[in-house]
Amino acid sequence: MQRMSIAVSGTEFTEADGVDGLIGMAGSAQCDAVEFWYPKNALRDGVDAAFRKLDRAGLRIACISTPSQLYGAGEADSVPLLHEAITLAARTGSNRVNTYFGHAPVVDDERAIAAYADALAPVLDHAAAEEVVVVLENEFDAFGWDPAASDISRRPATLAALFARVDSPCFGLNFDAANFLCAGVSPARDALSALLPWVRYAHVKDARPAAAENPPDGWTRYTDHGRAYDTAPLGAGEVDWPTIVDSLATAGYDGYLALEPHCARSILLAETARAADHLRDLIRVHTPSHQ
Repeated sequence: MQRMSIAVSGTEFTEADGVDGLIGMAGSAQCDAVEFWYPKNALRDGVDAAFRKLDRAGLRIACISTPSQLYGAGEADSVPLLHEAITLAARTGSNRVNTYFGHAPVVDDERAIAAYADALAPVLDHAAAEEVVVVLENEFDAFGWDPAASDISRRPATLAALFARVDSPCFGLNFDAANFLCAGVSPARDALSALLPWVRYAHVKDARPAAAENPPDGWTRYTDHGRAYDTAPLGAGEVDWPTIVDSLATAGYDGYLALEPHCARSILLAETARAADHLRDLIRVHTPSHQ
């Protein structure tokens, strides 16, 4: 059985950083793959120059991630962005494009699923032609944009209903366990168990309910509908990563686990190195040696 691979995410950097910091982060994790955030990671140097830098550093692209959503506001700009990302994913051989669901002023899951599936259809036609998989990341209301909690990706049952409706090999889940925790869902017990058949990619970070007025130094606080959570060193939060890695391995998942610590830049490289070591140990313990 092929083991899962570790990547690092470019979401940790600003538009002014280019890919230099991302290359350093990959070095700290001792991994050979990165999640490229488009267009953010390309804005300083341009796409071609950024890709050349990554190639010279011996780094593959695990996924092209985009700040796109196909439900509610933003769809008009997101459709062309997704098409651009699909072209880039095919060009680089990463074959994955990350996207988000979106939100509306009211909760109407049936309407939301239908509208999203309709908007996604031409995007998936392009993805199929390029042999690319579009992965939808589950979210919580990290930025206060969804006071109604209308984003169906925060609820495993509705997310499963969307995947069943679309029913395409070119559409899957970017499983973000910590995002489910922050949405008030048990990632291992209630989310992964319902969504495992559709997992095509995964983000790795840890979080825990806030226990003090301010987050620990270097870590990030998020609030979801009155509940506060702090990011934490991998293994020190409340995400049951041993069970999750074991479940993924048992199901035969052999894709990427992309580290995104969501911590201050001052501790990013050290925390990435520590998280990668911790995750590597989990993979080694829970993944049988491949035959």
